[in-house]
Amino acid sequence: MPDKITNKTPDKRAEIPQVDRLLNHEKLQSLATEISQAALAHLIREELKELRENLLEDGARKTDKSAGADEESDNKTISGKKDFQIDADQIAQNVLNRAHQLLLPGIRKVINGTGVILNTNLGRAPLPFEIGKRIEKIAGGYTNLELDLETGKRGERGTKLEQLCRVLLNCQKAIVVNNNASSVMLAVAALSSGKEVIVSRGELIEIGGSFRLPDVIQSAGGILKEVGTTNRTSAADYKKAITEKTGMILKCHRSNFAITGFTQEASVKELVDLGRQTGIPVLEDLGSGALVSLHSIGLDDEPTVPDRIAIGLDACMFSCDKILGGPQAGIIAGKKETVEKLRKHPIYRALRADKLTIAFVEEVLSLYLSADPFKKIPALALASASADAIKTRIEAFVKANASALSGLKLSIEPSQAAMGGGTVPGKTLPSFALVIDGAGSKKTTAKALSDQLRRFDPPIIGIIQNERLMIDFRSVFEDDEKYLLKALKTISDSLF
Repeated sequence: MPDKITNKTPDKRAEIPQVDRLLNHEKLQSLATEISQAALAHLIREELKELRENLLEDGARKTDKSAGADEESDNKTISGKKDFQIDADQIAQNVLNRAHQLLLPGIRKVINGTGVILNTNLGRAPLPFEIGKRIEKIAGGYTNLELDLETGKRGERGTKLEQLCRVLLNCQKAIVVNNNASSVMLAVAALSSGKEVIVSRGELIEIGGSFRLPDVIQSAGGILKEVGTTNRTSAADYKKAITEKTGMILKCHRSNFAITGFTQEASVKELVDLGRQTGIPVLEDLGSGALVSLHSIGLDDEPTVPDRIAIGLDACMFSCDKILGGPQAGIIAGKKETVEKLRKHPIYRALRADKLTIAFVEEVLSLYLSADPFKKIPALALASASADAIKTRIEAFVKANASALSGLKLSIEPSQAAMGGGTVPGKTLPSFALVIDGAGSKKTTAKALSDQLRRFDPPIIGIIQNERLMIDFRSVFEDDEKYLLKALKTISDSLF
């Protein structure tokens, strides 16, 4: 006859092994050369803490259930969740798993099958592969970051970068900071601290992560002065807003939305002319930072940095990790007097880029010196591929591997890819996707297949549409097809 259930159940927490005992467990000895004893002890304590919390929850559940039992059920065994067992071997295995997870790199290579070329969640612009080898020499030793090798005296970081910007953008001066939000913050702090920053209401943007332009302006010490309406703002609206308290006029590229219909906006030329008349500096946050026209790939609405600077802006600010195709950074380029004010401001030291970022940006900018950057910059190469060429790639992939992937149903369908990263919002690029279907079991639903592909090395990220998993090949590099094949073959073989 089963024991009568009471609220005085034994406290299993007393059975939990001590940290010292687990440190000497045979399963954890293999970690001796990989992780310090102090770090291992921390992981053990985390595991034991979680175990104690689970035991407390389990005990509370049993107590609640016992308190609600009537007299007829006093002598019945309470069914439900299996009792927690204190197993030192299992605890050690859990700690081993924690250690292995900790030793894995946090940022890993992934295969982008989403069709979004500048996918923010996947690191935005992919960097040119060959750059990594050249950066290795810099990362592994000392550099001339702030040393003028000609004179042997202290130099300015980013000298080569500025030289490249002068050639590519036809600007007088340029500096680099850690991202484009930093560019805006530095500009406001240096030119308009305690003064008004005039911005059109239709350009008060919010970018990913709830970063809002008004908040950036105010945190930098500027006073936001909105002009016009959401859909219509004229040059006259800016002119009327100028007072002795005005510090700068800021025009912002609508990086992730478009306004259509009954609209009007002041042109950059109109604002530059107004700035010349009043002596007010005019800057533009251009967002994506296209250095070349995207007309050839059907994306006509993205302005280029050289064109904007040629109009006469005091400074233009843009991202490096979007259509430019570089690492996360922000470049401020324009007139010498304006950019020099920003460089000399104290906040610049907190926002300036480090040696590796500068080196990466320099290398990427150097590729724009070539006759055809669309062949050199991965983001541009992916965007400029024809839909027919993408379809041919998928057809070849399916034909060559049909027998090896017989457990899966593969098909090809048209899709719509995008630049992403705020570049030409609302515009798409015609593409094709590999559609992967299983045998109809729970293991082969679109979500199940997506989860499995995401857990491979390297992880493969697709999209689910109409309960089907799709891998858009516009954002998949040809060299990465072998990883996709390996993952799909593993899944296919598991279905037999």
